[in-house]
Amino acid sequence: MSKPRKSRLLQRAEYVLYRIISRSVRVAGEDRVYRWGGRFGILAGTLLRGRNRLALRNLHATFPDRGDTELRTMLKECWRHFGRQSLLYVRMQSMTVEEVMASCDVVDREIFDDALALGRGLILISAHLGSWEVGGMVVLSLSDDVRTVTRRLDNEYLEREATRLRASTGARIIDRRSAARPLLKALSEKAAVVILPDQAVLPREGVLVPFLGRPAWTTPAPAKLAVRHDSPIVFVFCIPQKTRHRLEFMEPIRVDQLTEAERDPVALTTRINDVISRRITAHPELWLWMHDRWKGTGESEIADG
Repeated sequence: MSKPRKSRLLQRAEYVLYRIISRSVRVAGEDRVYRWGGRFGILAGTLLRGRNRLALRNLHATFPDRGDTELRTMLKECWRHFGRQSLLYVRMQSMTVEEVMASCDVVDREIFDDALALGRGLILISAHLGSWEVGGMVVLSLSDDVRTVTRRLDNEYLEREATRLRASTGARIIDRRSAARPLLKALSEKAAVVILPDQAVLPREGVLVPFLGRPAWTTPAPAKLAVRHDSPIVFVFCIPQKTRHRLEFMEPIRVDQLTEAERDPVALTTRINDVISRRITAHPELWLWMHDRWKGTGESEIADG
């Protein structure tokens, strides 16, 4: 079943709330926004009860050896994290790319540069972990041709605001709903494309491979694109450090050097999921546990209320 379309009234109410918050955080200091964000996250977790229950189920299934108290504490920190990052990201919308760069340390950039220099295009793999929006802004400053796969927001007013911001930063966006041809074109033009493949897809669109130790429907698109163009795969994650950030490049995969068995889309997608899973396990409080990642497997379906 398709998700019901939001009413125009609800969209306007959400946009008005966004504008109020935006005006407040843009004039506040970073430390104050950080504190507000933690409180905002806890409030969101209290109001979004269905998402909170789903997140706790996901944590219990992923870490069965950890106690309920520990996981509830982890979940609270997760809500605080997303509250902080939401407000800090809104604040950054009034900053220049240079100002954003000054707040972020880039680690192992040579991995990115060397992979791009091969001239076969580059697939940058990240996840909804840490500060992925900030990371995307920083990556834009590292190359003249970076294209990012995103999905449209379900609020047309907020989507217009996001489009305006992307245009101001020079971002080139590929709509997730019709990404195949633009992605092939981008790689043929030797561009870097950013893909976050850690969210659920429909069974007809994905392959069932392990993610955090449990089978999950996952898009094989990054693997198929990499094999078709012999494009290298580089992983990049943006880890928050209070009001600063750390952009980390890691684990390059030279697809042209893989065996035929390793180039199989299912095998390569499994390898991609393994890297993402290890990063989430290292920083579990920074991942989006509220997402129904195991949708369609019968393990974790969202509960409303």
